[in-house]
Amino acid sequence: MLIRRRRAISIKILVVDDEEIILEEALEALTDEGYECFGASDVEAAVEIVSTTAGIVLIVTDLKMPRKTGADLIKTVEAKWGQQIKFIVMSGHASPRVEGNGVDIAAYSFLKKPLDIDDLLDTVASVLKTRE
Repeated sequence: MLIRRRRAISIKILVVDDEEIILEEALEALTDEGYECFGASDVEAAVEIVSTTAGIVLIVTDLKMPRKTGADLIKTVEAKWGQQIKFIVMSGHASPRVEGNGVDIAAYSFLKKPLDIDDLLDTVASVLKTRE
């Protein structure tokens, strides 16, 4: 059995997914783990949150969304904020690959949907550990 500890300092995570149930489940699980979480259902809202919320260190994003994709989000955020914000990519589709806009999805941690909450929490912890 894996035991997780609450964080003493606030770590801000943004979750982006157009599927409301997945967004809610991810936000609830991450909040229960002690993270300060924000949610967005599309790329435009996500960019607005990153622009107006200092200290976001991780974005967990769906890859396939209407209008703009998770790859578009990665490209936009990295262009504006560099590599200081880490990413985890989720998709119900095939394994990671290079997207049409030139983002190498395989370079990021990947979660297969339907989302397994334990996998999400373990991947978040792993990505945050490499950030330290």
